[in-house]
Amino acid sequence: MIEELQQFGSLSVAHRTGGAPVELMRSKDEVVFLAFDNRIRRLVELHVLRGGSTLDAALKRSAFDRARQASEIRGHSFMRILEVGEDQGLVYYTSNLNDGEFIDDYIKRRGALAPATALAMAYQLLDDLLQLRGYQRLVSRMHLDRVLVTTLEDTFLQLRIFDYGLSQMDTVSEEPNGARLVVEACRLIFQLLTGQGDAGGNPDRFPALTQLPMNLRITVRTALTDPANAPTSIEKLRDDVREAFSALVSSIQARNLRKQLVVNASLLPQSQLQELLLENVPVETIMGTRFRVEDAEHTRRYPFSIPAVNVKAEQPVTVHLLPPSRIVEKTRYEAVPLQMWRFNPERHPNILRSLSLWESPDWTFLTEEREPGFALSRLMAERLTLNPAEVLVLMRQIRAGLDQAVECGVQRVDLHPSNILLRVGKNGPLLARELERLMQKRLDAWPTFVVKLRPHMTMRSLYEPLLLDMDITDAPQEEHLMDRDFRHRSFVTLAAYLLTGERQSGGAPQFPESVPEAAATYVRECSELARRAGKTPSPGEFIEKFESLLSAPRVDLATRLRGSSVAVEEMESVGSVSDFDEDWSANDDTVDGLDDGMVSPIKRGIKTHEFNPLNVQKRGLPWGVIAAAAVVVLGIGGWMLMPGEKPVTPVTAAEASPGVEAPSKPIAPKPSPAFVAASSKDSDENKKQAPAGKIAAPPVKPAVVAVKTPSPVVKPQSPVVAAPVETKPDAKPVEMAVVPPPAPVLKSDKPAAETAEKPPVVIPPSVKDPITIRRAIVPTKEEIERMKQGHVENRTGRLPAVSTASPLPPKT
Repeated sequence: MIEELQQFGSLSVAHRTGGAPVELMRSKDEVVFLAFDNRIRRLVELHVLRGGSTLDAALKRSAFDRARQASEIRGHSFMRILEVGEDQGLVYYTSNLNDGEFIDDYIKRRGALAPATALAMAYQLLDDLLQLRGYQRLVSRMHLDRVLVTTLEDTFLQLRIFDYGLSQMDTVSEEPNGARLVVEACRLIFQLLTGQGDAGGNPDRFPALTQLPMNLRITVRTALTDPANAPTSIEKLRDDVREAFSALVSSIQARNLRKQLVVNASLLPQSQLQELLLENVPVETIMGTRFRVEDAEHTRRYPFSIPAVNVKAEQPVTVHLLPPSRIVEKTRYEAVPLQMWRFNPERHPNILRSLSLWESPDWTFLTEEREPGFALSRLMAERLTLNPAEVLVLMRQIRAGLDQAVECGVQRVDLHPSNILLRVGKNGPLLARELERLMQKRLDAWPTFVVKLRPHMTMRSLYEPLLLDMDITDAPQEEHLMDRDFRHRSFVTLAAYLLTGERQSGGAPQFPESVPEAAATYVRECSELARRAGKTPSPGEFIEKFESLLSAPRVDLATRLRGSSVAVEEMESVGSVSDFDEDWSANDDTVDGLDDGMVSPIKRGIKTHEFNPLNVQKRGLPWGVIAAAAVVVLGIGGWMLMPGEKPVTPVTAAEASPGVEAPSKPIAPKPSPAFVAASSKDSDENKKQAPAGKIAAPPVKPAVVAVKTPSPVVKPQSPVVAAPVETKPDAKPVEMAVVPPPAPVLKSDKPAAETAEKPPVVIPPSVKDPITIRRAIVPTKEEIERMKQGHVENRTGRLPAVSTASPLPPKT
């Protein structure tokens, strides 16, 4: 029955040249055929469980349940299940067509991989496996020992799991067998690092394993030598692999996993599907002499999309190979829409033009114009997700392309990312490098580019799964209404895919933080409406609404936490200082009495602080101010009670010190309290040293003198009050004198005339050099008047000034 299989439900099984069905090598417990699904118009894999034998009721129910769980999985590391069913007692499921090379054949052909590349591939597989935490029943039967090496957009290496173990029986209460998965993962790591399969030997004989960090080396050794006692945690194995990867890669930029998975000519896996369909015939032989294949260095191509040059016109084109009738009947798809003769390059700039189409007994050849740029799917493989502003830039041109396709008579355009090309850049040797740089920039920062939609069919369009699973069963019967609804649903689904980077048919989309909550909610609603016939908004309505939600003000944190709106004036007053006393209050009752209906970002019941200026009536002066005032009052009182000093007669600076020009009038700055205190202390010492019956000299007028005084006279704690001294431009630096403390005056019964007859006291010269300062310290006129009133009774005549050289006559 299997050998003569022609039709399996809605599936048409592909055949070889001799008439046998095309069989694919996948799981050893399943029989897999290449087939064409007439409902979704895609090439698929038909998996028949247990090799085509019937299943009992328990195994059939278990297989159905796990297959339905597997249909919800979305990810590049897993085979995507499209449909589960039963026909003539056989349980089957269909999946997307997987192309690549098995790990055994890949390693045998090219040898061991670089340690960084091998660990990056293993980490990516284990990390995707850990994302299936809610599918433990399905994960418990997966097999990791025979995976498929494939490429993501022909750019990044990828390991893909295709054996879900649906032919094996399980129980609902069975715990996931983590030890078996760890052992199979360690065997896979051993094969990638050493270039050969595990034969049961000692792993320490291989230098590639002994160079690994301790944790991963112990885990791999234990899993290979003693599988019964192998670790059971896949998460710990994933972490050990990441640690080993970071230890082997020193550069921070190289620690990006994507950088280690970039495909080059030596890492590119062979296309199993190409060899199967071409039946080992070289591409150059199929294309003949009309086209010359461009296979230069760094040229990446898909299995059935070949960059070439038209030999006759020397025009760069892309040749697409479409399957023969034995694989897919020509009536099942339309290579080029019949109404494409309406195409006008000037009026329809967003449509990718097909140049020629011809058919052979085996293959159909289709050529299209080749322009600089890349597909949108390539950009998504590099960026994973796009920002909302970038999505708007793309969707506006895609909407224009849909309108132009309708004008050309094309009602249905497959809006798959691989069918959307971004024309950007200039032809030349630096095109590849320029495109690499553009992929790292935002779309709104690109130079002018054009989005082109591909309306014709390609081989990849025949096996890449749709963003929309299939048409809705309850859709209206009119074909033009179905086509219009298909355009609306495809447009919304594509926008959701660009924002999230994942297929939407498997569940609710999860949006990144860059998408505002209102816009994300609207896209979720539109994605749900896309599951119903005739409910999806048009592209124009979707773009207008989505753009308005992006420009709307975002909801603040307080609103999101409290679930209600916050008054703007309350938000503006937080932390401000008012100039009015009534705006702030330190009373807690006022805070507790706030209206409960209003939302305030300040915690209720918190004690407020008063920022008003200090009120003298309510609050007293600080104790420091009082103490300072008391010290000042006591100092002034002590100075007033101090005995009078003899005044000093002013002396010219030229006479006192050579080279100094005397001021016209004596300048008497106010002495500081510290100087007064020092003078009082010296007066007390003089009182103790003066003999009994001796009377000190009376006070004299203050004068500027140049004397040599001992160093103890000038005390560092006494601040010096300076007065300006006029000097000539060419004069030498001015040397000012220090006024010595005046001698104390003792009370005596003798008249003032007898006291004035005594000679002035001359201070003996000091051995040290005189201290030179810039200004003299003399008392002011007010202080001299107070001294006259309080300490001197009879003031008749002038007394001679004290000088170190000779007494000077009084100045007239």
